[in-house]
Amino acid sequence: MRPMEGRNDFMKEIIDILTKFQKGYEEKNPENVSALMVEIFSDRQDLLTLGTGSGEVCLGRDEVTELIRNDWDGGWGDFTINIDAAEIEVDDDAAWFYADCTVKYTFEDSHEGNEGYVDFVKEIAEKQNATPKQRLSFLNWALGLAYDKRNSGKREYLWPSELSGMLVKESGTWKIATLHFATAKPNYPDERFEETIDDYQAAHNNIKNKIISHDGNKADRELVSLLRQHLDPEQVLVFEAGRFVWIMAIGTAKQNISESEIFNRSLQEIGDLLNSGLSPEEKLFQAKRNIAYALKETASGTEFTWPIRLTAVLEKTEDGYKFRHKHFSYPFYWIFEGKL
Repeated sequence: MRPMEGRNDFMKEIIDILTKFQKGYEEKNPENVSALMVEIFSDRQDLLTLGTGSGEVCLGRDEVTELIRNDWDGGWGDFTINIDAAEIEVDDDAAWFYADCTVKYTFEDSHEGNEGYVDFVKEIAEKQNATPKQRLSFLNWALGLAYDKRNSGKREYLWPSELSGMLVKESGTWKIATLHFATAKPNYPDERFEETIDDYQAAHNNIKNKIISHDGNKADRELVSLLRQHLDPEQVLVFEAGRFVWIMAIGTAKQNISESEIFNRSLQEIGDLLNSGLSPEEKLFQAKRNIAYALKETASGTEFTWPIRLTAVLEKTEDGYKFRHKHFSYPFYWIFEGKL
């Protein structure tokens, strides 16, 4: 372990890296992405970043660069890291952190926006791989969020989010080796294999195949056994860093929930809402949103299969692997006003 004084110096260096990363997301200049990658990201070929979507498993410098460039080029909202409250741990030449974040989205009524929603409704209504009940309940959910009575003008919403990562020392300088973006799920995770509005199962299988073909797909039995205490890992990437390894695992969370259980849960939540200190308008909107969620989920049956991801830092000890950090998330897919 490093002396405390040295650890404090390292903390300052890591906070400086997070500050530079935050500045990039504030300025959103795609032309600056390459320079930032050189300045604060590792040169390792196994550089890894998980975006919020299930398909955003980025392996290597090129894919990570493209993800960040897309974020800055209008692909995401305004991302803010709560750096002052970030949890940071340093141990020898490895470090890891976790920070609460927010993503701000701005919505505004417009003729062009409404035309876009018309096209969206047409696309969903005509999907042949989903049942009529699934299509109608999904549209009821989406349009209920998009077209509930609201004040005119611009409306801003903050999505609670999370960012974690690992850093390694390279030539005496800290560099980011992994990042894991996540956005808190609402009533239910966005992607469910039984809900066939989009082929979430196919997207999940594509990521599995991507991991299978990667050099880091070398998890030993001991590691897999440990991970099974937390999820059923379908594929695992393992990267070495001295006495530490960092991993990315994908799997599924499965549950059977009866229709009556979903409806009773929704009624309980609505009851809590109506007794809360929210405004009458917000109470009504959130009650309507809750009902729409319940109808959407029951349209796809009682079996629930959600893709889930895990990133973690583990220490290799004489007694086996020991978790030092772990971060679970469900993919975040749909962005609608008032969804959270």
